[in-house]
Amino acid sequence: MGYAILQNNTVEPLRFLLIQSADHITGATGLVPTVTLAKNTGAFGPPAGVVNEVSVGWYQVAPNAVDANTLGPLLLHATAVGADPCDDPFRVVTECVR
Repeated sequence: MGYAILQNNTVEPLRFLLIQSADHITGATGLVPTVTLAKNTGAFGPPAGVVNEVSVGWYQVAPNAVDANTLGPLLLHATAVGADPCDDPFRVVTECVR
């Protein structure tokens, strides 16, 4: 589900969807996800950007230049009690065409 993110991005959040583990269909709301990121095959670690809920199961990591300072794959792993784990690949690029 991930998308391209500009290197040193401070505008576009990393959005991800958490689904209730009870039915594996419904968006999970009101959770406090634990998120880790891995930059271009590096080890997973906590994001510099703050994680918050958007709506109906969608959450986001606020844009932060530290999270997007390495070109290549940016892997997001999110877990929360009551939700299926979420893994989304993003791509840090020098130029985005939308």
